[in-house]
Parts: sequence; C-alpha cells; structure tokens
Amino acid sequence: MYLTFDVGTTSVKTALFDTRGKMLAKAIQNYSLDTPQVDWYEVEPEVYRQAVHRGFQETISKSGLDPKRIVSICGCSQGETIVFLDKEDRSVRPAIVWIDNRAREETEELKARISTEEFHRTTGCVEIEPSWSVLKIAWLKKHEPDNFRKIDKIMLVEDYIVYLLTGSYLSTPTLMHSTGLFDIQARDYWAKTVAPLGIEDRLPRIVEVGSVVGPITSALAEELGLSPKTVVVKGAMDQTLSAVGAGNIHTGVVTETTGTALAIGVTADSVEMIHANSLAHQPHVIPGKYLILPYAQTSGVLYKWFGDVFAAAEIRAAGGLEEAYEELNRLAATAPAGCDGLVLLPFFAGAYIPENDMYAKGVWYGITLKHRKGHFARSIQESVGFMLRRILELIRAADIEIEEVRSMGGAARSDLWLQIKADICGLSMVRMLEEETSTLGCAILSAVAAKDYGSIEEAVAAMVKIGRSFAPNREYRSLYDRRFELYGELYQTLKPMFRKYT
Repeated sequence: MYLTFDVGTTSVKTALFDTRGKMLAKAIQNYSLDTPQVDWYEVEPEVYRQAVHRGFQETISKSGLDPKRIVSICGCSQGETIVFLDKEDRSVRPAIVWIDNRAREETEELKARISTEEFHRTTGCVEIEPSWSVLKIAWLKKHEPDNFRKIDKIMLVEDYIVYLLTGSYLSTPTLMHSTGLFDIQARDYWAKTVAPLGIEDRLPRIVEVGSVVGPITSALAEELGLSPKTVVVKGAMDQTLSAVGAGNIHTGVVTETTGTALAIGVTADSVEMIHANSLAHQPHVIPGKYLILPYAQTSGVLYKWFGDVFAAAEIRAAGGLEEAYEELNRLAATAPAGCDGLVLLPFFAGAYIPENDMYAKGVWYGITLKHRKGHFARSIQESVGFMLRRILELIRAADIEIEEVRSMGGAARSDLWLQIKADICGLSMVRMLEEETSTLGCAILSAVAAKDYGSIEEAVAAMVKIGRSFAPNREYRSLYDRRFELYGELYQTLKPMFRKYT
C-alpha cells in the first residue's frame, strides 16, 4: 500500500492506494489563506504540517487496514508557494502563496535585467511574473531585511513536508522549474537569478522525481503506526503528478485540471516547437520528455468564491461541501448555453497563459435585468471553457496533436461543466475513473520505487483507468464560437484600462 498527499492552495488531500491503483481511503483537510493586503496571500507553514498529519491519521483510520503494510509515502504540492525556515527550523514568516502578486516592482526590475526569451529558454516559464518564487524572495530581501537575514532554508511546500517526514532537505527539477531559480536544461540552479539574491547556500539539493529519500522518522512512524521501514519517495508539483495519474505520458493525450487554477498538461518529445511557440514547460517525470504546462491562476476558485459570497443561503441549505457544489451546478443548469449574453473575464488574480497580464481583472459583461444567479454561475463555467480553448489553440499552433482531453479536479465531477467544455472546445472531454489523479500519480511513483512495477509506463498501464466521455454538441458550436470571439475582444479592449487604473 502507498500513502500519498497533495498539498493544494486551500486544502490537503491524503489517500491510500493499492498496487492496482484502487483508492482504499482518502481524507481532505481544508484551510483558508490569509490576505493581509490586496493581492497578498499567505499561510503559516504549520497549517500545512498539521493538515498533512491529520490527513494521514484520518486516511489510515478510514481504511481499517494495518498501517504497517504501508511501504511508502509520496506527495505533491502547489508550485511557487515558498517556505522560509531559520537554523532551528522555525518558520521565519508565513509562506507566500503562489497566487500572491505583491512583487510587481521586483518583476519589472528582473525584466530589465533578463529578457523574456532567455527566462523562457532557461526556466520553461513563458513570462516573468510575480508568481515565481525568485521574485517573492527578492521582495522579502528588499522589504523585510531582518526576516531575510534569519533564513537558513528556502523550500517549496512538497520539499517542506518531505523535510518534516525525513529530515532530508531536497527538491526536484519538476518542482523547482517555476521558481525562476532553476535551469531546466542544465538541471541545476541558475546563477543569474540565484547569485544576486545571495541564497546559494540556502537552497535544497536537487534529486530526481521518484527518488527514495529514506525512511520516515522513527517518531512519526510510531505516532502513525507505520513500520520504521516505510520510506518516503520524492514527488513533484501537483499538476505534474496529476498528468501521470491520468496517463498523460505520451503525445496525443492532453490533461486539464479545473481546481483552484486551470492547468493543462501536454507531453512533448522535444523543446523545439515549445520554444518556437512560447509555451510553458518543465522536465517530465518520463526521462527525456517534457511536460507543457500552461495554466491560468483562477478557475475553480471562482466557483467557490461565487458560492461563498452570493449563494450562501443555497449552500447552507444543501448541507455538506459536495452537496454545495452540486447546488451551484443546479443553479448553473437553469441558464441556457451562452448565458443570454453574459460573458465573464475570469481574471480575478491576474491572467497568465496566454494573456500574460498581471494587471488583468475580472469583468462580467452583458448584465441585464433578465440575469439571475444561475446565469452568473454558468458564466463562470463557460469562462473556464474559454480559457481552456485559448490554451488548446496554442498547443495546436505548435503542431502538437490532440486526440482527447482527460479532465481532472473537482469540476470534473460536474456533467454540465464537462459538457460545456466539450461544446466550447469542440473536443471530447474524458472523466477519469479515479478523480484524485494527483495522489494516484504519487502512488505510481511509489509503486515503481517499491519495484512493484518496472517502469512508470508499466505502472500507468496497470493503475490508470478512464471513465465517461462527453462529446461536443454541434448545435451550440456557432453560438460558442461567437461568445469566444466576444471573450477575446473584451480582453483586448480592456487591456490598457487594466494597467491604467490598477
């Protein structure tokens, strides 16, 4: 059995899998982000630690199985969120979350020093944006010098959890690529961004994804009831392992995850067309391959925000969290395709691929007295479909074949949302039989590390299974083509105003 974790933006998922990829038990621990100022997002690292620990305990308890049968632990996390520890391993300050946009001044300073093209070719990141960890560190050095001097270790969230589990201070190329600190071709830290910050001796040692780190600490083994021989396997970014958990290990298969963010995964065999078409990418878990990983900062989080702010009564009446989202879906289903002219620009935390505009804002256009809550709920779903279509068009422009789109994340539970995406994109959307593909990807790494399978390809063939497919409805094609055109024109029209009135 393999114990796994996925530390997301607002929750931790933990799950237990067997060798055939069957989930035996899972748990979700939710938490909130602190927002001390507009566009600032923070979390105390202890919140992550406690959530993972509680998740492990609950998952093991739910399974009813002997925890000593667990052979390994592997996990993943959000990228770019950065944790700072002092020499006593105490948190220097709250972790700065990946969607934080405070480092705008530092972004412009780095752009003046490094070209966008060089940054893309070196790190795989298309633009220089405040999301990247290098800019968060630069902000900290400038604005909190006392805290900066206290820092002994700088790590991302999965690195932090592995450090707590084993005492080993490590990271991986697939996790570090989007920090702006790492050269993905040299597979080492990039002196051009690391040296000016003076942090060379504060960064973790790099190992490959899937490496066996070592046994869990004896104290944790005893507390959780695990065997002292239980090992920890080094994971990666959540979207990387979600792609693996959906079987996205060869060209033709595209994965999309509508969670907090919208993340797309495309396997590529070389970087030539990637560079030519300015696509975000990282080293794949499969040696020699690359994972194109464009994403947008806000997608599913908009649905949660809308429910919290505007549909609280409906959600309270629904009961639990799962029922709450089902109620939002029922609301959305009351509106027709196209939302009677209502269109949303879903840039509530700036826009990344393909707009690359940190000043972009969310805008509803076309509101009339006819519109009700259901229209607004459905317009959120349609806006994510529009974002997805724009990104898929970039992939096709790079002459990369798309055979099918496999959908993950909480939104993949919604038949309506999957059908909307299929209708807007003109492609079949496939729901995975195991929706928790990120933790399944972790289990696949564990299975290979434990030598239960000889390779990732072999493990994927045995452990990954697809579910229902949603074909595009042709009667909505012209309507959605028109709405998609409006979506694009709205952004282009408002783009100068976003920066002018920031």
